[in-house]
Amino acid sequence: MFSFVKSAKLAYLYVFLTGAVFRGIPEIIVPQYPVGFETITYYAPAMIIFSKRSLIDIFVDAFQVSSTVSSYRPLLDTFRAGPFFYILMWLTSIVSSIHVYLILKVVGPLLYGFLAVSFFVFLNRGLNFERKKAFVGTLVLVFQIAALRESWDRFRTVLSLIFLFATLTTLKSESKYKWWLVAIFGTLTALSREYVTLVLFVTVLGFVIVKDKDKLIPLAALAPALIIFTAMAYPALSWWNFLSPNNPFNIRSYPWLLQDVFSIFAVCYLPILPLVVNGFKRDDILDPMVSWLLLGSFSIILSPLFAVPGYQRWLMLLVFPFSVYAVNGFEHFHLFNKDNFKKLLTILLIFAVIGIGYSSGAFSYVVLPNSWVPTNLVQSSIAWDQVDDVKGVLLWLDENAITNSCILCEERFYGWTLIYLERANNDVEIIPYGANSAPTAALEKALNDDFSKIYLIWYVNSSFENFQVIYSLENVAIFQYEL
Repeated sequence: MFSFVKSAKLAYLYVFLTGAVFRGIPEIIVPQYPVGFETITYYAPAMIIFSKRSLIDIFVDAFQVSSTVSSYRPLLDTFRAGPFFYILMWLTSIVSSIHVYLILKVVGPLLYGFLAVSFFVFLNRGLNFERKKAFVGTLVLVFQIAALRESWDRFRTVLSLIFLFATLTTLKSESKYKWWLVAIFGTLTALSREYVTLVLFVTVLGFVIVKDKDKLIPLAALAPALIIFTAMAYPALSWWNFLSPNNPFNIRSYPWLLQDVFSIFAVCYLPILPLVVNGFKRDDILDPMVSWLLLGSFSIILSPLFAVPGYQRWLMLLVFPFSVYAVNGFEHFHLFNKDNFKKLLTILLIFAVIGIGYSSGAFSYVVLPNSWVPTNLVQSSIAWDQVDDVKGVLLWLDENAITNSCILCEERFYGWTLIYLERANNDVEIIPYGANSAPTAALEKALNDDFSKIYLIWYVNSSFENFQVIYSLENVAIFQYEL
């Protein structure tokens, strides 16, 4: 049973290919564009714009404390929260001259494959699972909707998680270069995503308090990561609560919040929850991690005013300790015994089929309304049948927009506008605003800046006060504000 995992190299190859193939399915189904909301909204336009500038200029601009509202500012902010990913993409695009769409289509599956390998090594060497058990635990992770959803467009998060598990594995090793490697991997974790770095700090701190007699060395090894985290997190992650009008997740009311938290948890974890409950086992490195993730996931329900920000993000990351507990559950039910091999294989096949259905869009049980988990992975920031309409109205605007004008652009249209409106930020300023929100603040800024004309890209069957449709294609239109 799983005899091929006796070879470490073959085991690494199989988990990498499994991850890459599962994440590659939606990219094959939609060959023209990379899938994912943030992929088009932030990564593609940032790569196009940043490729025309030096990295030094980008770093200087991104790490300046600024309240400037401009179309370039969101790209600088997203660079600030994960510069290492953008550096890699910048280098790839410069060296290869390949179109950013193709780069991003390949990067998504590759990152998921490497995440599978990193998690496998963590189970095998960090938690000392025998290779067969570590392999099964990695398969459980790869098939999960929460993990696939993260790989959909959270590329910086996935990259940071790869380094997170490398750091934790090294922390448990006896290598003579242990602390140097912890410092390097921890720094790369911080450079890739700030909130994953917080998971790293909490996990390592909890571990060394319980296990490590010399607490100064591991904390000193993470000092560079802490410095980077501080620079990235302030002021971008200043404290907020769900009642604040500036909260970044568009939380509408407390009943909506309750529904959202439990909807996300249900669609992600109900299928494996029995295994998780039966396989829960105390562990010095998992205990602080899962404690923090549970606090981040549910503190907003207990105390909305003083909750850990970003409950959706912490809910997604629960998939990693839960996958560990799930494979412990397999062991609890004696599914690794030869007599129960068919039962184990059947459960894995069920998880695999669910994962394939979700990844391909063939079917999905994600039917509960929620703010974070899409119905399937074959999606972008807009529906695929709307892409040509968006390109068409932007080409029309490119030819007909008045000089010294602006276009109000909701987040889902932001990347497409930056890419396909050639006059963007030359004589037609893009003023972005948050997803699922009204363009009130963006309109106020446009009026204060005294533009000659104010345009808005949105769906045809919509109405905004003082806005009139001046051009449309099927479902998408350009509106003009009557000054």
